[in-house]
Amino acid sequence: MIKPNIFSFFLSPVLLSYFSVHIALADIAKKNDLSITRNAVETNSGQVIPIGAFGIVKIAKPRQATLLDLRGMAGSGDVILRSHERGYCLTFPLRFVAGDFGGDKISTYTVDPVEFIIKSRRVAKALADGVDIISEDYRVDNRDHPDAEIIIATGLGEDFGFVLNPGRNLWTELWGIKISRISCSPRP
Repeated sequence: MIKPNIFSFFLSPVLLSYFSVHIALADIAKKNDLSITRNAVETNSGQVIPIGAFGIVKIAKPRQATLLDLRGMAGSGDVILRSHERGYCLTFPLRFVAGDFGGDKISTYTVDPVEFIIKSRRVAKALADGVDIISEDYRVDNRDHPDAEIIIATGLGEDFGFVLNPGRNLWTELWGIKISRISCSPRP
């Protein structure tokens, strides 16, 4: 029979090595993310993915509706993500819905564009894989906070909950999103 203190004596270095490797890998991943996002990139159409970001989401003409205390917003837009291929970015359509309890009347109207900055590789990969992004599952902020995974750049308050749904329609849910490559280059 192995005595507990002898077992822990041999197990401690193994566990310490295991955790040291994971910390080192996390540090390497962070440095890799910083090197990938160290320059802003610009598409031919003038869209800019800023320094430190993996992509952007733009909803050009969202509609907002209020019903007494409820307020909702919906629209469609585009995602532009950095690509691992030099000189290219990836783009695809998405649907957007948001809501909160900030309504005060019954109305519907078009509002200013909504823009998000994708700061996390995890969010960018999920979008590219066709996974819905639900705001409560990620760290969202309206300023460039170091822990933020998604930054609300314009058009939406932090009190709104939102969903980014890759694709334009139900067929996307069945067949997957169609990702297109577009030219983009480092911005001076």
